Order: sequence, then structure tokens, then C-alpha cells
Amino acid sequence: MMAKIFQKGPAMKQAERSKSNFKINKSLRLGTRKAPALISVQTEERKQELTADFAKNGWHCVIEVNAEQDENTRDLDILQNKLITAVSTKIANRNDPCPCQSGKKYKKCCGA
Repeated sequence: MMAKIFQKGPAMKQAERSKSNFKINKSLRLGTRKAPALISVQTEERKQELTADFAKNGWHCVIEVNAEQDENTRDLDILQNKLITAVSTKIANRNDPCPCQSGKKYKKCCGA
């Protein structure tokens, strides 16, 4: 004897059933091949200097030489000043202040 399967609500198409409800927003890291750092400089000598810095660190960049524009090295500054994540060795209890220093209790912040 075969069992009957009933579905609540309207029938779904095959494509809708296989899709995930989670939308992933992948962010690209600056300095990679897919997201190179965009730099503009005024002289060819400065371009060679920055190219050597990028090659030394293994970063990818696109450098434009334009004598009429101001130098724009914002992406280089971002790459050089990466934030270091804090690692705590102490494990917080539920009612202790959160180690991320948000001012909330651990159970309401990182412990959730």
C-alpha cells in the first residue's frame, strides 16, 4: 500500500524547493586578483616605488599615472593598517561583561 503525501499551502515549483533561503553576501578582500587596490599617482617613479611595495607584500594593484590629479593611496593605507583581531583566553560566563567590550552581557552579545 502506498502512502499519500500532502503539502500545506500552495504547490511550489521544483526550482523554488531546491533554492536556499539564505542569501550569502560574499565580500571580496582588497588586494586580491578579483579586487585589486586602485591607486593613482602623479609620477612614474612613485608608481615604481608602490609597485615594489605591492610585490613585496603579495598584493595586487592597478596603478594609474596622472600628473593632473592628486595622489590617491587610500587602498594602500587600508592594506597596511589591517586591524588585528583580539583573542581572549578567558572564557566568559553568561552574566559576565562580553570580552568584545561592547558593554553588553556575554549571553546577550557573543554568547547568543
